[in-house]
Amino acid sequence: MKKSVLVLITLFMIVIAFSSNKVISISDARQLKDLQTVTVRGIVTVEPGPYDVNIIIIQDKTGGINLYFRGGQFENVNRGDLVEARGYIWTHRNNTELVLESDNKSHYYKIISRNNPLPNPIKIKTKDINKEQYEGMLLETEGKIVKIDKYDVRKIFIDDGSGEGMVFIRENTGINPALFKTGINMKVIGVLGQYMSAYELWPRDMKDIIVDDVFPPEVETYAIKDNSIYIEFNEPLNEKSIIANKSIRILKGNIKNVELLRNNTIIKIDLETIPENFKLVLRAISDKKGNKTGMKIIPMNKEKDSYSNKVLFDNYHGQTAGNADWVINGAYSDFADAVRDLSLNVDEIKENLDKNILQMYKILVIPEPNKPFKEEEISAILNFVKNGGSLFIIADHGGSDRNGNGWDSPRIFNTFVENFGFKFVGDDLEEAPLKYVYDHEITQGIKNIGVWNGSSIKILKDNVKVLIANSENKPYMVVTNYGKGKVVAIGDSSPFDDGTGDTSDLLHNGWQWGDDAQLAINTIKYLMK
Repeated sequence: MKKSVLVLITLFMIVIAFSSNKVISISDARQLKDLQTVTVRGIVTVEPGPYDVNIIIIQDKTGGINLYFRGGQFENVNRGDLVEARGYIWTHRNNTELVLESDNKSHYYKIISRNNPLPNPIKIKTKDINKEQYEGMLLETEGKIVKIDKYDVRKIFIDDGSGEGMVFIRENTGINPALFKTGINMKVIGVLGQYMSAYELWPRDMKDIIVDDVFPPEVETYAIKDNSIYIEFNEPLNEKSIIANKSIRILKGNIKNVELLRNNTIIKIDLETIPENFKLVLRAISDKKGNKTGMKIIPMNKEKDSYSNKVLFDNYHGQTAGNADWVINGAYSDFADAVRDLSLNVDEIKENLDKNILQMYKILVIPEPNKPFKEEEISAILNFVKNGGSLFIIADHGGSDRNGNGWDSPRIFNTFVENFGFKFVGDDLEEAPLKYVYDHEITQGIKNIGVWNGSSIKILKDNVKVLIANSENKPYMVVTNYGKGKVVAIGDSSPFDDGTGDTSDLLHNGWQWGDDAQLAINTIKYLMK
């Protein structure tokens, strides 16, 4: 090759490197093709956390964009910071993002200044939620709630008369979708994003939403434990409306004490003894805005409504991230139906776990999380098991970080499972059927079990029993006791996947394969004892 050609190539590479280091406007960056490297600056309108620890949104005078830190997380970044970032443009399910790779030395973010004024939200009509030109920008709109998706209550449609647009409640915001009803007015601030063909307005927290509240509080679920009744409501209650033997009465029983728990959303009712059959009467219980219930009578049975018949599935820690769909109205719907067929009550939680919620259940199922648990959640889980609760842990293979925040399920679980006497290796097993199935109540009648990319388990204490192992005798499913409770752990989420989740997800129908479904049923039966 001639020297002149080499010089031209070198100059071309220098120009490319220089151009990618030059700060350009966000609107210009959004016009680039995928994988083009670019540097932008903008004010942080969404800090790490509300959408995930590895996602922030920045905005300049020309536009806004989603910054996605693959394999890492944004540290010490706050709303109002001026941030410069370098990465490549990527279209993720039709949403334009700037991707920063944690292992790419040329990618970076840095804080230029702090405490800058936030961009004023652009006021739009509800129909304008569906316009590409606003993607990534902070918007404000107002309209009547005309529809809430019955399969996914996070999808709320509002209309000001111009046409409806979707408000989508992202799982990390702490916003409870149960607070919203059709027919009420909603004023909302949020960032516009896109998921496949749908445009979505994403509020950052409850401060971004103002609604007309004309509905009384509603009972979500209830349970009997020892000599107490726990009633969970969909919103915080006015403590002045909670009066034993007046606004709350037990027919055939006398109330000793009443207290509010979990930010005034749970009523705990203490009795001398729990009758076999009785009626709980709630009357004129109000929320914080003074909306009162009428008279509500709940027939209760000491055995049927016991916490010991209740199973809780976690759906707050990234169970739908990426190609995951480990939820009871998605790819784990057959699993949930099989639990109900055992005459058990099944609920899911889309909030932080704590002791007040967990004491209403006998079994907690945690399917492959992609968001780490907070310290107070870990403490609640450990105490739940220690005091007699049962825990079913479902992990996946190493590197199964479906939302790119640097946390896969083995790493997440390993923040606390060593207390139980084992940890996940984070390797990648694939074998069907697995060679070794050891004798136990859980494995009774089980012969053919598969693992389709799952983690093995390292045993740390003698009281941990191996239930299933691969041909190299690497443990894949284990059982142990912790305090008064039981723990079962398995290294793959695919065996309980029924393939009926989101059509855009790549799912594996392991539920119909071999004895996978029976293994799930046997596990629940064992944990319920």
